[in-house]
Amino acid sequence: MSLLNDDLDVFFDLDEFAEMHNINGQNMVCIIDQHISKQYRMNYDGLFMRQVVLFVRESDLGYRPDYDQRMTIDDKWYTVMECVNNNGLLEITLGANMA
Repeated sequence: MSLLNDDLDVFFDLDEFAEMHNINGQNMVCIIDQHISKQYRMNYDGLFMRQVVLFVRESDLGYRPDYDQRMTIDDKWYTVMECVNNNGLLEITLGANMA
């Protein structure tokens, strides 16, 4: 398990991949996938939805988000579409309707 933690330390290094973002009112180290985050899809209401994929340590966030739960990233509201826990690394797919 310590090898995985060592890998996460590299992954979440602010000089490498990670950045500070405000998640639900708390500043924390995380990664927002820039390639996936630019996807736009039409939802069932005919509105376009932006998808954002957030990677964060479960220990930093303090909980595992549930489907349809609301979250903020840098004061922008999103809805949890999916949350996968990979040994303490949360991969959270979020959606937001675009005007």
